[in-house]
Amino acid sequence: MSTFEPILVRAKLAAGIAQAAPWAPALDGILASQLWAQRKAQEVAAGAYRVRALDRDNPEDLELPLARCPIAAPEQWHWLATCGMPQQVSGGTRVHTWTGRVDARELEQVADRLPKVISARQGRYRSRRMPLLVSPCASVIWRAVGDPGLVEELLMRVSAIGKKRSSGEGRVLSWSVEVDPALDPLEAGHLHPDGSLGRPAPAACLEALAAEVTGGWGTAGLRPPYMHPSRQHHLALPALLDAS
Repeated sequence: MSTFEPILVRAKLAAGIAQAAPWAPALDGILASQLWAQRKAQEVAAGAYRVRALDRDNPEDLELPLARCPIAAPEQWHWLATCGMPQQVSGGTRVHTWTGRVDARELEQVADRLPKVISARQGRYRSRRMPLLVSPCASVIWRAVGDPGLVEELLMRVSAIGKKRSSGEGRVLSWSVEVDPALDPLEAGHLHPDGSLGRPAPAACLEALAAEVTGGWGTAGLRPPYMHPSRQHHLALPALLDAS
């Protein structure tokens, strides 16, 4: 039987992390991605037809080694786990760029026929140059309430976090999971160590917490898969990475 305890999770990084939102990835999202990867491998091996979680009307909630928030309304339940908080940030958030262009020779190998001209200026095969927000930092920490052994077992398979991992962003050097029995479970699942709000949270959770800083209110995902429409709610948002 799993034993849930307040924990502090730390990822030591090679250079920093690239994020899509103004806060770092959520711990429950990282754990869920590993379970979904295992599920996908099993279904592919069995020859089963697989539908992506985001393409399903009501995606399954995979059972994570985390505790559930005890005060949220049933339709707004979520895991007791925060988004990441970069540590030892160097120079604040920076803007990198990534580029992409079509390999014409690869297209010739995968298509039976091609048009005379493939435009690099318009259409789905156009060349791209896009901005990417990056937080240069030595490590990222999360707080949560969960089974430390099972959480660590899943995280040890994660070699990179955040956006553009295949391009070298967010490379993880090591993981650590520490138990902190003195930490209040409700705070561990919602607040960063500095007292700021550490995850998207319903109004009931915010009223029960003394969050010193938030990112305001807006529509955000409440639990994995975060991008699915069924997970979107009007919530208090985590403190922004560049908040003072």
